[in-house]
Parts: sequence; C-alpha cells; structure tokens
Amino acid sequence: MKMSTFKNVFIFLLAIFCLLPWAIMLIKSLQGPAGDFDLQQYGRALLQTERFFRGFWNSVIYTVVIIAINIPVSLLAAYGFTQFSFRGRDGVFWAYIVLMLMPFQATIVPQYLTLRALNILDTPQAVILPNAFSTFGTFLIAQYMRGIDKEIFDAARIDGHNELSLMLKIAMPLCRPILFALTTLLFINYWSMVEQPLIFLTNQQLLPLSVLLSGTGIFKKIAFACGIIFTILPLLLYFLSYEDLIQGIALSSTGNDRGEIIRENGKREEVSYKRRIGRTIIAFFIIMLTLTLVTQKITYAMTAEVEVVSLRRGELLENPQIKNSESLGYFSSIVPASSIVSEGLENYIFIALEEKSGAKKLQAVQVNVSISAKNKNECAVSGGLPSNASVIKYTSKPLMEGSYIRVLNWGDDNE
Repeated sequence: MKMSTFKNVFIFLLAIFCLLPWAIMLIKSLQGPAGDFDLQQYGRALLQTERFFRGFWNSVIYTVVIIAINIPVSLLAAYGFTQFSFRGRDGVFWAYIVLMLMPFQATIVPQYLTLRALNILDTPQAVILPNAFSTFGTFLIAQYMRGIDKEIFDAARIDGHNELSLMLKIAMPLCRPILFALTTLLFINYWSMVEQPLIFLTNQQLLPLSVLLSGTGIFKKIAFACGIIFTILPLLLYFLSYEDLIQGIALSSTGNDRGEIIRENGKREEVSYKRRIGRTIIAFFIIMLTLTLVTQKITYAMTAEVEVVSLRRGELLENPQIKNSESLGYFSSIVPASSIVSEGLENYIFIALEEKSGAKKLQAVQVNVSISAKNKNECAVSGGLPSNASVIKYTSKPLMEGSYIRVLNWGDDNE
C-alpha cells in the first residue's frame, strides 16, 4: 500500500471516529421512549423549554460581544507590534505569548479576586471582560501580518496615509483571511465555554447554554436534541469560513490572491455558496427568535400546576429526625405514594425549589430515592432529600428536571 493511500485511509478513519459521538447524539435525539423514530425531544426543547432559549441567547450575547471587542483590540495590538519599533516590544510580545499559553486554572484565582474587587461577579461582565482581552488573537494576527511586504506600507506612507488609514485600508483587507479564521476559532471556543461562567456566575438566568448542557441535568430527557441544536451555529459558521480558515491558519499572506489559484467560475460558485450559508445562518436566527417569542407566549399554558406537601409527616418522636406513620412504622422520610415516579429500577420524586436567580421562580428538581416501605397512600424513602423538602404530590403535566411549576395548593402533610 502506497504511503499516500495509507494516509488517506487513516484520515478517513480518524474523521469517522471524530464524527461518531455527533452521529450517536443525532440518532438518540430522533428516538422516542420505545426506541422508534420520534421528534418529541425537539418539540419539547423548542416549544416547551423556556430555559433552553434563555441559555441559547445568553451564549449568543456572550460570544458576539467577546468577539466584537477582541477582534479590534487584537488587530490594533498586532499592528503596533509589527509596524512600530519601541523599547521592550519583544518582551511585551513574549508576555502576550506566556499569557496565551497559561491555562485558565492557573489564572482563576487572580481573575476571581479582580472581578470581586471590581464588584462585577455574578454579572455578564464577569464572563465578557476576561475573555474579550485574551492575547491569542494578537499573536495570530501579528504572525500573519509579519508576512505582508512592508514596502506596501512604506509606499502608502509616502502617499500621505496616516497609521490609522494604513491599518483600515491596507492591513485590514490584507488580513481578511486571518480575521475570518480568528473569528471562527474564537466563536467555537467561547460558544462552548464552561469553566468561566460556572465559577463567576451563580445566577442561573445568566448561564450560557454550554453550562446548562454540561452535566447539570436540567435537560436530562431532551439533552440529545438540545446538543444537536447547540452545534448547528458552529457548523454553519465553519462551512461559511472554511476557505478563509485554511488560509488564515497557514499564517502567510503570500499567495492569498485566490484569483490566481482558482478560475473565475469557481470563484463565483464559492461566493454563491457563502451567500447560501449566510442566508441559512440568518434564517436560523430568525427561526430561533420566533420560537423564543412563541414559547414565551405559551409558557404559562405549558407550566405544570402542582400540589406540594411538606416532607415532615406524622408525629415527632424524641428524635426530631424520625417521622411516624401508623401503617409503615418509624422512618426518617415519608412521602405520598403519588409522588413516586418509577423508571425501570430507578425511583425518584420531584421537589419544589426556588431557582437561584433574580426571578426566583419555582422549579421541579428530581431526587433519586430508594423505597424502604410502602402502602397504598405512603412510601418511606431514603435518599438525598432535605429535611424541609417540599414534595410535589400531584402535577397537571409531566415534569422533567428544571421544569418551572406553578403551585396551586400547599397541602397538609398530615392529611
């Protein structure tokens, strides 16, 4: 087997291996509870889950604002490093490289202390500011800009252009491939960020979708559909900027004139292809905005109406942690039998908790339990239940982790 054939086979197998998790996620998102084809997950995600859209638009805002600040700042810094000579220039540039190579875990403490001193913890600025001034973009653009012939800038200076004009009319157009490449790389990075918002934000209304999807269990039963929707925008942006991404990563401005490489027909086809992808991205945003408005309008109708009872039941014995049930005996936690949900070998109940956000909405939180004893009306359970938990006894609609609820009746647990 020729080396080139072996390389192609290896790349093909590697591509399949990389795409396998996404393919599995897509298949699972199209399966119903019985394993048959079903779009129920997408329906619940796009029409019944207000929190999904909140997380989605949080991700959009964070990513767009970060990129909108980082790209101009990086371009200005890169232009200064490559076009001006000043004392300590190389040292400052190496400091940029060191900061770029430092992992987030190494800077988390000083970042946290700085944000706390500025009194912007648990605000959008706590996520935006540290990332908006990252040094990766400066390094990438500077490396690309060093390949531009300096005689172009010297000729423009002779013609009377100032530095701002040089940067906007010469440097920026010549750096278009690297700017597109950097935009794509930054978008993918910040679209999927988890650690910064998880540490710097406690208000759940401010969390991006990447955090809500990363093991919080909020979208447990629709996680595959949410994951597929979450990947659509990065994929579209990748298809839009593929050519520029390849050229930009090459870190060379020589031979960037694609008119010398591809024929005019091919160039027109590429422009047409990019227009189609651009229109698809716009259509995707319009659809998501429309679904957001629709979901907000019908949220009240979709919100489950529940009856809640206190976990504390029966007579208290000498040990205040033990509850009494005449038919079951003495157990620490006794709940209504109607609150138990069974799926296979698992049993769980939903309790009502106030959301950690400014809205202070009530939401259903799933708690796995083990049944110690039961009768027709009650079950003695053990598990991670708070001593003052409010157990959801009845619900008008099926619940899932994180569902918003509307309490109609706070029942008496002694009934």
